[in-house]
Amino acid sequence: MNYDITQADRAPLPHSGETESRCLGYRADDWAKPYTKYFRDQTQPIQEQAREALIAGTVPCEWGLRLPEAAALMSRRGYLPCETGYTRNEDGLIVVSVLTHMPGVTGEMRNWWFRWHGVETAPYKLWHPSAHLYTAMGEPRNRIAGLTDRQRYLNNVSYVDEYLGPDVSPLTVRFFDQNRMGFGTSGPGETVIVARGRLSTMPVSSAWPIHQVRPTRDGAEMRSRFFVNDVTLLDLPAHSVASAAGRVLTSRVALKLSTPVVKQVAKRKLREFGPDMLFHCASEMNHLATFLPQLYAEFRTEP
Repeated sequence: MNYDITQADRAPLPHSGETESRCLGYRADDWAKPYTKYFRDQTQPIQEQAREALIAGTVPCEWGLRLPEAAALMSRRGYLPCETGYTRNEDGLIVVSVLTHMPGVTGEMRNWWFRWHGVETAPYKLWHPSAHLYTAMGEPRNRIAGLTDRQRYLNNVSYVDEYLGPDVSPLTVRFFDQNRMGFGTSGPGETVIVARGRLSTMPVSSAWPIHQVRPTRDGAEMRSRFFVNDVTLLDLPAHSVASAAGRVLTSRVALKLSTPVVKQVAKRKLREFGPDMLFHCASEMNHLATFLPQLYAEFRTEP
């Protein structure tokens, strides 16, 4: 799938990315927030299907979705052979799949969450207190009147620093409309959140995250898919990249000369990334479901 670079991708990095310190846990001033009763030191244990997938290890490559067919297959009723697991499919992409049961949650709540949590770091830590370090939105639209929750995050960029396994990953996530990937319009209680992920320190994108929320009898289920190692060097200005080495790559000459090398260096290893991403997603989504209905009821009208 082609990725069109937008003005949101080419915007300057948020000022807080340079000035805000990183740490696990909550800072002293975080405890003045109105939602501190939802703070936890650790996430809840992951669900059974995720534990079993981590024990089982790599699944057959035939069970790994191909990116061009993801929307069509995920839009069907029922389930696919691998709803929770990881593999490398035939085109070389690592595919991580995670199914999370979310009692009491709706698609509307998920859309609200994606526009609400990314404005500052404290609510982002609610999501995964033992892995999330920092976040900011490229355009903080929460106080713009008349926008829907989706309009506040679509075609916007979320900057996040988080642990994936033992290492910190400095990332950007550019959200775009689900129809561009082939998903239809969501019905009541549904939503699909699709994005392109890249390193904030390099003009390099490599991942396509998809989160599909479907209603169930007791709430919703989230079907997450991560397609990784689709590495592309992006034509970005230096002010959009957060490291000196990355800014060097923004020159057209360096971009052209370094493309083959960077594509190899940026690729993730299946045996490391697969379990780390599966565990991270299973942890944060399950933990979120434990408080999102209550948080949404209390703060959904707040900026």
